[in-house]
Amino acid sequence: MNISDWKRTIFAVVALPAYLAGPAARRRLTRRLLDAEPRGGPAFFGALAAFPLALLIWYLVGRIATFGFFWTEAGAAGSWGGPSLIGAWAVHFFGALGMSVVAMWLLRPLTRWQVRETALMQELS
Repeated sequence: MNISDWKRTIFAVVALPAYLAGPAARRRLTRRLLDAEPRGGPAFFGALAAFPLALLIWYLVGRIATFGFFWTEAGAAGSWGGPSLIGAWAVHFFGALGMSVVAMWLLRPLTRWQVRETALMQELS
């Protein structure tokens, strides 16, 4: 996971709403985050498929970052990695990390589908 993968996740979250804002918004977004030109036509379906994957990644990151805030002694006995907070956090962190890596790997072709290939985009892949 590198910075271009994180940029893809941000792009995937905002690309679908950018379709509603029009071609100028899509062009600006694609240039800013991916340094590429947007593709028209069926690329909307790529944005539609990438959106839930990107939301999953950001949910997992947010949930793991705030895991201790939701910790209760009542739920500790039944949690994975419990009964300690550190054990439960570690188990959930590595599970979320695995899911995030797979989701980011799946985002690569979906974001490539939405943009025209440029030299930089090929370099990021």
